[in-house]
Amino acid sequence: MDDKETLKVLVVDDEEVIRDFLTRFLNLQPSIEVKAVEDGLAAISAVKEENFVLVFMDIRMPKMNGMEAFKEIRKLNPNITCVFMTGYAVEEALLVKTKPQEVIFLKKPFENINQIKEIVDSVAEKSKQKTKVVTDEQKIGRDRRAYVRFDVDLEVVYTIKNKEELPRHCSSENISPFGIMLITQEELAPGIVLQIEMKVPGFNKICKATAAVVWSEKDKDKPNNYYKTGMTFTEITLSELTELLSQSGKISLSP
Repeated sequence: MDDKETLKVLVVDDEEVIRDFLTRFLNLQPSIEVKAVEDGLAAISAVKEENFVLVFMDIRMPKMNGMEAFKEIRKLNPNITCVFMTGYAVEEALLVKTKPQEVIFLKKPFENINQIKEIVDSVAEKSKQKTKVVTDEQKIGRDRRAYVRFDVDLEVVYTIKNKEELPRHCSSENISPFGIMLITQEELAPGIVLQIEMKVPGFNKICKATAAVVWSEKDKDKPNNYYKTGMTFTEITLSELTELLSQSGKISLSP
């Protein structure tokens, strides 16, 4: 990397020892400027203020996990490269299977610190290329392709958050780590937040989540009043989601 160019790197981890280690190690590399924060919300705020090229992102953090934060960060900076860090096998299985664009994975604890340097050098080389103008349409398309979507038949029960009512039953045929598409018998307005429970037919394991309605439209492939309802997860336990996908046969947790 040219000495005149500075590569801005963001480190996001709730463990102080990890933040300190990465900050110290990265500062040893030439022409790198490092900022470290402790959770996903702070990461989003940092990206709003500065143009980071690379982010090292822990997955399990308080307030907002790394995957949720990454989704929001990509809206602000579509060209940013993310290095997800995890020490959990179930999360690694999910991320490797759904590998998003511009994402790299690192296992914790770090077994080979030279790998970190190789990542930085590779991103620095890419950053020398002329930045392309990204249209709003391209951003939306990129967001939709951020993760592989699994075609999975699920039984779903939902209630509207903070509203006392009987649970309603519906189904799903499409899910990703970021969201789910429900097949409902009612039209749900964008912004409505649901508490949902999902399971694979024939299995008892339940994955709980909180999700917000993004869009809803008539399902032309089904009779009567059925709607396709696009949801984005605001809270979900990745280990539960991974086990759900394992039961469906979409992910293998075998060593």
